[in-house]
Amino acid sequence: LLYLAMIESDFYADARSHVLATGMWQFMGPTARQYGLRIDAYVDERYDPVRATDAALDYLTVLYQQYGSWYLAAAAYNAGPTRVSAVLRRYTDGRMGDERLYWEIVDHLPAETAQYVPKLLAATYLARSAARYGLEVRKVDPYEYDFVWSPGGVDLGQVAQFLGISADRMYDLNPQLIRHTTPPDEVFPPRVPVGMA
Repeated sequence: LLYLAMIESDFYADARSHVLATGMWQFMGPTARQYGLRIDAYVDERYDPVRATDAALDYLTVLYQQYGSWYLAAAAYNAGPTRVSAVLRRYTDGRMGDERLYWEIVDHLPAETAQYVPKLLAATYLARSAARYGLEVRKVDPYEYDFVWSPGGVDLGQVAQFLGISADRMYDLNPQLIRHTTPPDEVFPPRVPVGMA
């Protein structure tokens, strides 16, 4: 399922689609809110790789429980469960619980969704067999941070200056703070580099 995020956004936390799906997991606003992500004038947790990943895994778990198939769950993640359920009712008499059903309905799904599971399978296979195909895998540093409780209206750039780090580093740790400031009139826990809390 990790590679689902790669297909959705190339792992860019700030990705945004033409239909306003946002973040690494490309959540639409209503689905994001349904799975507990905060979206308002100061905070958009669809951009938060930690919170959005938790929400995406919850959503995918629900879809898997509904369909009994990871392929159908992935298709529903892309096209929406309403569309996938309608196609299943029409072309498989509503059968679920079998990975092969995806291949039975693939020609009745939108083109993007029809390519979605094959892309997911290809990305997974290539990642697992990278050396075999001469692909270089670059390791990245873990996404580590500490929290510090902050009053409202604190500018992340000023925090960065105080800590002696770049403002970009603070912004990277807190992509959910879309105005680069903590929300006014509330105590908020921005992330800071490990050991700087």
